[in-house]
Amino acid sequence: MNFITMTYRNVMRRPLRSGLTLVAVALAVCAVVSLVGIANGFKATFMDFYQGAGVDLLVVRSGSARRLTSTLEESLGDKIAALDGVVEVIPGLADVVSFPDEGLYVVPVSGLIPETQVFDAMEPVSGRRLLKTDERGVMIGITLADSLGKKVGDQIEVVEEEPYEIVGIFESFNVLQNGSLVVSVAELQRLMGREGEVSGFSIITSDASDKAMLDRISKQVEAMESEVKVRPTREHVESLSEIQLAVAMAWLTSAVAIVIGSIGVLNTMFMSIQERTLEIGLLRAIGWTRVRIISMILIESILLSAIGAAIGIAVSFFLVSLLTHMPAVNGLIEGRIQPAVVMQGLVIALVVGFLGGLLPAFAASKLSPSEALRH
Repeated sequence: MNFITMTYRNVMRRPLRSGLTLVAVALAVCAVVSLVGIANGFKATFMDFYQGAGVDLLVVRSGSARRLTSTLEESLGDKIAALDGVVEVIPGLADVVSFPDEGLYVVPVSGLIPETQVFDAMEPVSGRRLLKTDERGVMIGITLADSLGKKVGDQIEVVEEEPYEIVGIFESFNVLQNGSLVVSVAELQRLMGREGEVSGFSIITSDASDKAMLDRISKQVEAMESEVKVRPTREHVESLSEIQLAVAMAWLTSAVAIVIGSIGVLNTMFMSIQERTLEIGLLRAIGWTRVRIISMILIESILLSAIGAAIGIAVSFFLVSLLTHMPAVNGLIEGRIQPAVVMQGLVIALVVGFLGGLLPAFAASKLSPSEALRH
């Protein structure tokens, strides 16, 4: 029996105990991969939303970390449009609605100016895009249309007793848009009682790669209003409190699971050493060094964690896929897990295995052959 084979058999010698440890590690890895993956996917969804429309800069109220609470005067858009290098300024208003009868409680609704460049990212699969002449028209994403069982020409109540005609069902590369409603900004202002107000402005410039021009435009816009903040797309998305909260909660929950997994590995390895005191004494008596004993225990611990990581990663893919098909979150969660998140989960599992086996390994290496044999 060689060293590797012996290590593997030691791990499988107590299947129940090893199985419980695998479950603890798998839960920790599953929490990291699924929760952090969803949070990062949520962040990527917002990023795709803006970048897909060719937006270079975003104008919001200074100090407003939430996308829905920013409020600016719509007239500011005309001043921004007059700046050199600005190709188009698109005011936008954001809100959420719900359809409780269908189990949908958070449905994003965007108020935009029809026939602007931002609509290029919404490819109609049925019907057409929203026009400026559509006073009571609405576009809905393909995911939302499927959840509501709606088609072009049907009526939909954006809010209670406010029916709108569906003029188009669109598909976007962005999962958030596919589960959303789009109406004209004027209509959403009326529905929300915010006439003349918008959540912010999307600025499309003549050259997104010209950093000097972007900085100049940003400073000029901020000089117009003291309470205005201009950010590049990526910086704006990363500053959103919704994104920061989602990532923080994901890591906080994962940290708890990691601690539980570490304790499980630590307990298993200590119990294994107690049961194998005589065996370790024999190995020391026939010439095994302390380093070799430590290596054996650490490899056993890391092997347990690696197997648990594989199980946890597989479960996380299934869990995220299941969540994306639930009506309550359909269109809000990106159904893909980035490879970087999978690697994070695997590295965490290996670190848990190493740290969980380190103390037991040193304890085993300190056993003297004579004491172990007497035991």
